[in-house]
Amino acid sequence: MSLTRFIRNILWASPLYLLAIIPFIFIAHYVDIKIDYYQVLLGVLGWWIALIVRIPVILLIKKKNINLKLSRKITIGLSGPSEEITRLLLLSIIGLNSPNAYSVGLGWAMIEIIYGLVQIIGLGLLDKKSDPKAEEAKTIMKQMGMDKTLEPSTPFWGALERVSASALHIGFGLLLIISPYLIIATIPLHSFINFFVVKMNEKSIRNSQLGLLLIGFVVLIIGLVLV
Repeated sequence: MSLTRFIRNILWASPLYLLAIIPFIFIAHYVDIKIDYYQVLLGVLGWWIALIVRIPVILLIKKKNINLKLSRKITIGLSGPSEEITRLLLLSIIGLNSPNAYSVGLGWAMIEIIYGLVQIIGLGLLDKKSDPKAEEAKTIMKQMGMDKTLEPSTPFWGALERVSASALHIGFGLLLIISPYLIIATIPLHSFINFFVVKMNEKSIRNSQLGLLLIGFVVLIIGLVLV
């Protein structure tokens, strides 16, 4: 069976997705934050809750036949409120402290790594297909400004994105334990970052992912320094 360059790159990049969480385990050890693996599992649960609360709005968008670009903007905009409110509620229940925030962020990041890997495999399968439905899906992606998503280098940039997103999820949690009122900042910041990445992806995936990496570690470092 012949493999496209995109799929071959997925095979090479897949281990990098699975390794994306490793730096943060070392960082926790370096800054003397103990990871609680029970709270890591709660972070996984938090991610699912944040996803589920968005479903009614997504279904409403489909029911109202809102155009693709607007529906995408609404979905991206929901990421900040749904994830940050869920994160704060979860941390408020289990305790607002740095080990909990770090552990929850780690679990949040881990499930996103799996989700990201599934997504990139799905794109690889789409790239290989040439039937009418697949071509229609590719056309829709172009209409939404996602035509660069099927570039052969995307699997590798996707692995880097998992590192950046992990830094953000841990960093946002640390900011919330500094003061729960910082959710006023983390909600719009979270959505803005997602809008930034999507917009930059239309021009250059490389630039968007390097920018996200910088933002992610700035947020993480600020969180670590201030807790």
